[in-house]
Amino acid sequence: MGSALVWAAIPHNSDGVVFQVRVIRGLQRFHISRRALEETFDLAPHASDARQLELFYQHKTLILRQAMRKRPIAGADTAALQTADFTTVVEAGREATAHMLETLASSGT
Repeated sequence: MGSALVWAAIPHNSDGVVFQVRVIRGLQRFHISRRALEETFDLAPHASDARQLELFYQHKTLILRQAMRKRPIAGADTAALQTADFTTVVEAGREATAHMLETLASSGT
């Protein structure tokens, strides 16, 4: 999946990250808004463009996986990724972390 990303950039209005990936039948453009980054990945309000892009690359694998699930076949439009696209994945990760911490606490480590 690492080779699926073609490019990523901040749009002129500084609202999130626009990126393009290789999917079935070509290239697909996606947009993940600043709000989705804030709600899903804890981006600080008023974060810089550089921080938005840095956060995108930190979570690139998850973001690309969800993007390719949402739009596996290329279309002409830009597909928007919403907070809801990540809710179950992020919640599962948080639950796994909480369970691991509980296990460590109960074992006395």
